[in-house]
Amino acid sequence: MYFLFVILYLSIAIADDLLSLPHYFTDEELKNKSFINTMARDTDPPLSPVRNIAEFEPMHGVLVRYPFGIPTSMIQEMAEDVIIYCLVSQSLQSSAYNSMNNAGVDMSNVEFILGSTDSYWTRDYGPWWVVDGNKDVGIVDFTYNRPRPNDNAAPLKVSDYLSSPYYATDAVHCGGNYMTDGYGLSASSTLVYEENNMSDNQVNENMLEYYGIHTYHAIDDPNNTYIDHIDCWGKFLSPQKLLIRSVPTNHPQYSEIEDVVTYFESIFNSYGEPWEIFRVYTPNNQPYTNSLILNDKVFVPLMNSSWDGDALSIYEEALPGYEILGYTGSWESTDALHCRTKGIPDLGMLQIFHNPLDDFYEPQIDGYSLQATIDDLSQTGLIYDDLIVFWKNDSMEQFYPINMDVCDTDILDCYQATIPPYDEDTNINYFITARDYSDRYERLPMAGYYSFSTVATQLNNLGDINMDDTVNVLDVVLTVNFVLGVGDLTNYQIQLSDLNNDQVVNILDIILIVNLILED
Repeated sequence: MYFLFVILYLSIAIADDLLSLPHYFTDEELKNKSFINTMARDTDPPLSPVRNIAEFEPMHGVLVRYPFGIPTSMIQEMAEDVIIYCLVSQSLQSSAYNSMNNAGVDMSNVEFILGSTDSYWTRDYGPWWVVDGNKDVGIVDFTYNRPRPNDNAAPLKVSDYLSSPYYATDAVHCGGNYMTDGYGLSASSTLVYEENNMSDNQVNENMLEYYGIHTYHAIDDPNNTYIDHIDCWGKFLSPQKLLIRSVPTNHPQYSEIEDVVTYFESIFNSYGEPWEIFRVYTPNNQPYTNSLILNDKVFVPLMNSSWDGDALSIYEEALPGYEILGYTGSWESTDALHCRTKGIPDLGMLQIFHNPLDDFYEPQIDGYSLQATIDDLSQTGLIYDDLIVFWKNDSMEQFYPINMDVCDTDILDCYQATIPPYDEDTNINYFITARDYSDRYERLPMAGYYSFSTVATQLNNLGDINMDDTVNVLDVVLTVNFVLGVGDLTNYQIQLSDLNNDQVVNILDIILIVNLILED
């Protein structure tokens, strides 16, 4: 039987991928599900600590397959910013080229990875990426949960093409049933436990050893479909934000979906804080959660439904500043554009990790301190003058920079800055930027900004640098010493010294302080 089954797949390959297998098991595949375990590869795990890269991190490319499962207009849009890595058989390479070229795709941003495939679900069988203990970005492969050897071989083909490290575990899995936050927390439906010939604990241990996943949430799938993939009902939008579908109360899966929401409301994100949960309305099982985050763009499947606009609005609310793009296609409730694309990370990415500031309900005389971990995987070194927090409050028209310093605490790759206090209730918006000597530039968030609210802080008068309620020669001395580099000021004292509010303390401010004294 196995011999006949392999002959079937050889026939598909000879047909140059024109026969594409469905998302579900074919009747023949159901009879031969045990073939899945024969496709397994198994290597030693990567050197620890291992970190599994999230979808919303910096991406250099995106993996698709020809014949395509997504519109060429979407490929054209993606190719404006990243490399299109196209899996295609050699005999169809010219057809793939012509299809994209005729659609106006920037072909200088297209690269072909040659080989047969069985289907276009690159999300499900494509490579999962990690950063290992050597700070190298590599692939940790799994066994695809369909008995499709050509698809199962795709991660190894990608590894060979990109010359990236390759590891493999014999665990059975698929990308559509997996999401991670980039901090060691991941989620899937319980399908991952059902499909493996090992205990639940062994699956969890495998995920820890090979992917660095220390917290693995396996949730009963609420949709009651054949697929049981988490991307059909939920999505991590960031390490703090989560999108879950919603349905009307008379929907047959209403209770199950709300149970999932209750579950995520009861657990915490990797920073030990409650998840910020957004809901997208899917009354007719629209696949709005089956979207792709690709750097500062979000590609959302549309169904020519009256609820399409609301879905786009939810993404705009959840990810302010991102470009939200809707696309129609051959989407189904169990299969849309997320299933048919897979991000390829920047192998030398500049990583920025930061827990955004929450609202402040008490005055903060010393300002609002924030920290970020910034690490250059290129290992070329950070440009310290370009580690900057840009901030503004409600009364400011533009963002102002604050250079970050090495953290006071002994935390590796940690940098800090303090946003100054304000004497009125206000909202503060900010983002973080970094650059390294490979000329990589990153910002966090990738688009828009973080926001938090503050209450008024009773401030000293401008010029009262030593905060003794009097502006006098002592304040001039402190400011002069700071300008000359022979004295230090706190962030709050710097704010009091900046009389012309140009975000720089210099001789002009000293003159203004002297004038204040003379006026008295």
